[in-house]
Amino acid sequence: MADNAAHKKIVDAMKLFDEGDFKKAYSQFKKLTDEFQDDAECWYARAESGNYASGMFGAKIKIDEIIEAYEKACELDPDNADYYQAYGAFCISVNKFEQAEMLYNEAAEMDESRAAHLYSEFAIEYYGTIVANYGDVPEDAPPEAVAAVEKALIPYKQKALSYMLKALEIEPAEAKELL
Repeated sequence: MADNAAHKKIVDAMKLFDEGDFKKAYSQFKKLTDEFQDDAECWYARAESGNYASGMFGAKIKIDEIIEAYEKACELDPDNADYYQAYGAFCISVNKFEQAEMLYNEAAEMDESRAAHLYSEFAIEYYGTIVANYGDVPEDAPPEAVAAVEKALIPYKQKALSYMLKALEIEPAEAKELL
């Protein structure tokens, strides 16, 4: 977008985003993606502002609209690991764990210098969201209830741990040995 008028519109929308006015930024980026349908940055900013507006500020933006914007950004700039990482983080926040895992893996393949960070971020965000979904077990809960929750968390702990080991480039057998 070499056009000065277009550039000013994007700068103005980014200013709203940077100031934390995510609802207005989303509205502006929605218009900009209609106007500049092939601009990956506009689609990414639309997704991010929609994510923040709906998450922190309760704006009525449909999950599917945010997903569509992330997907369009990734389609238009398929080598941008940041887009995949942000989309993956959003997927975790809306409990789309398989999609998130795929996106984090793609980002790690694109940017091997950040792979360890991406794998560990996935592990932490994934497991943290799972635990939050289960909620706190009351301290006075019967032991069998606590045991049931712990048992239910095992596959999630295993997946999170496998990604932490991947981040550290440690095989499970080596980890056992180290522990």
